[in-house]
Amino acid sequence: MGYKLKGKKKPLQYCFEEEEEEDPLANLPENVIFDSEEIYTHNKTKEKNLLKEHPLPDFPEHVIYYIIAKIPAEYLPKLRYVCKSWNELISNNKFIAQNFFQNNTKFLIQVQKGSYFKATSLRMDEKELDFKLDNFGLARMGRIRSSCNGLLLTNDPKIKGGLNVINFLTKCKVVLPQCPSSCSHLECGVALGFIPSTKEYKVVHIYADGLRYEIFTLGCSDNKWKCIPGPFKEPYERPFQLYTFCWSDPASMRGQILHWYVSSNQYVISMDVNDEKPRKTYLPTLGKEIKRERYSMLEMGGYLSVVYNVSNIEIDIWILKDFLAQVWFKKHSILAESINYTSLKNPLLPNKYNPFLPDFHKLVPLAGLRNGEVIMFRHENSKNDGLFYLYEIKNMEFKKFKMKFKDEPKVVPHRSSLVCWKTESELLPREST
Repeated sequence: MGYKLKGKKKPLQYCFEEEEEEDPLANLPENVIFDSEEIYTHNKTKEKNLLKEHPLPDFPEHVIYYIIAKIPAEYLPKLRYVCKSWNELISNNKFIAQNFFQNNTKFLIQVQKGSYFKATSLRMDEKELDFKLDNFGLARMGRIRSSCNGLLLTNDPKIKGGLNVINFLTKCKVVLPQCPSSCSHLECGVALGFIPSTKEYKVVHIYADGLRYEIFTLGCSDNKWKCIPGPFKEPYERPFQLYTFCWSDPASMRGQILHWYVSSNQYVISMDVNDEKPRKTYLPTLGKEIKRERYSMLEMGGYLSVVYNVSNIEIDIWILKDFLAQVWFKKHSILAESINYTSLKNPLLPNKYNPFLPDFHKLVPLAGLRNGEVIMFRHENSKNDGLFYLYEIKNMEFKKFKMKFKDEPKVVPHRSSLVCWKTESELLPREST
């Protein structure tokens, strides 16, 4: 069953992917927003109202609250059926925010299957340097561009140039209007951002010559994109050749600050989604020129990280501790001579392991895991042999894995949430409280 909210200039859809009976308890009556400064703290009066009918009388109310808050969001919809008080609790906007921040980030690994994409969820083991893979979303979905507060920005798999904002868990969807440039969204940089002070969600898009940005605010009254000046005022300011350069999706710092590669050995282009002003973020000073093909940008613990392949035996990890002052510090160096390396078993010699480390020049960083304490790499030839590596900073443990991905995968950090909406008014800008 699926339907659209009819009316002029209303891009919002509330849809279901398959036929099922409507559950009156599944409707979320409150607008849900995320602001880390407003995370719910224990309040006995509110908890009594929410949990007055809980079915576990032998447990204190606050204990039940915090047990449920730690349950992964994927399992919470079913708990609405336990009793009325649990449904009220799980529907509460403060509870949804706390549940979101207490749950761990997973990573969506997506590969192309013809004209569609398929995503696999990678969840890290909290004790061992290991992981678990699960299917995610639909078997045939659009390319995932970014994630913010449990919402995914994706290409529309059926409409060329279409973009959607989807929460696969609550089955809510916003269909964005065509952008002014009529971009096909195949070779551009686009991301979903969030402003805590105004509770706005914005889609930021840059393409082609980089002379302007296109920005769309979810729930805006006129249902239109706006255009603002890009990072380069004149063509000669670009550090790249227009006909050989393709924008990539930016590294997103919790949806609030975005960073784009621009084929420069000196800087990347950044934007604070709040002020919408592009600026140059200069790379860390290493005492010598940085080679563009050797560094990658990741989000690690909420900060921008530059992972630099120094040589075939060393990889340095730099953290941008202060975005405005552009203060970098070196967090760690991965040295071949110092790590504890665990390899795959040799199928020809099942009782022995391959002792040889990979050439560090050929390792491509994909993601920072466990709040920046673990880094995932792929071998540059992984689309042929499926080799991936995990490195734990604290114990300096380096471990090889093999995953069956035929093509070069893209990894998107994602944390599920119960964010849900029914009308466009719930996405309109509002004053901070």
